[in-house]
Amino acid sequence: MANKAKKIPYARLKGLRAERGLTMADMAKIVGISEGAYLHKENNKRDFLVSEMLILRKYFKTTLDELFL
Repeated sequence: MANKAKKIPYARLKGLRAERGLTMADMAKIVGISEGAYLHKENNKRDFLVSEMLILRKYFKTTLDELFL
């Protein structure tokens, strides 16, 4: 059985959210998705859509690299 590389959650995104006192529910509203979908995406179980990434980049006034790499 081949080992799969474990995906690392978006630590920078989580950190920025926490710094601003935002919950996952808050972030879900900002992005326009359900809280459950946001949870899966922030924990890297599902991919963010490019449109969602751009919303977050603009909201946090940062680069995509800083949020998602």
